[in-house]
Amino acid sequence: MSARLALPLLLLVGACGGNAPDARYPARESGCPVKVYPGNAVVPVDDLGTVRVECSAGGNCERKLLDAVCARGGDVAWGTADNTLTATVLVAHAAHTRHAAPASGQRGCNVRVYDSAPPSSENIGPVTASCAEDDSRDTCMRELEDQVCLLGGDTVWQVDGPSPEPDPGTGGTRQRMHGRAAHSK
Repeated sequence: MSARLALPLLLLVGACGGNAPDARYPARESGCPVKVYPGNAVVPVDDLGTVRVECSAGGNCERKLLDAVCARGGDVAWGTADNTLTATVLVAHAAHTRHAAPASGQRGCNVRVYDSAPPSSENIGPVTASCAEDDSRDTCMRELEDQVCLLGGDTVWQVDGPSPEPDPGTGGTRQRMHGRAAHSK
C-alpha cells in the first residue's frame, strides 16, 4: 500500500476508534440525568468519547447535548465551558461515572429488589433474564439477580415479568424478565 493511501486510512481508523460504544454502558433514554462539569470531570469516570450536536434557533440545545451523552451511555458531560454562549454547535466529552466496584462475574451475590428507584445507588442499566417456560417466578427472578451480579450490581428495580416470549431457536416459548441494575453507593 502506498504511503499516500496508508496515512488517510490510518487517520480514519484512529478517528473512529475513540467514539465506539462501550459495552459496559448501554444507551440510556433521552432525558436521563447527567452531571455537567464545565472543565474536567471531578469524579472518576470512564471516557466514552465526544458528542457534538447542531442547534437551531428556539431549541433546547443544552438538553439536546445531554441527550447525546445519554445515547452514548453516559451520565457525565465535561468540558462544556469550551462552548461559546452563541454557539450553534455544542461539543462535550461524554463519560460514565466509574463503577464503585468492578463486575464480580460471579452468580449468587446478594441482590436487593426495589419497586422504584433505589436510594443512593449508581445506575448500571437495563438487565434481562431468559428462563425456561416451566421455571417458577422465583427461579426466573434468581436468574435476573444473577445477571445483575454479572454486571457488578447489587440492586435491581423496576422488575417486569416473567412474560412468555417466542424462542426462535427452538420454536417454543421462553420466559423473560426485565429490570434495571444498580450498585449501592
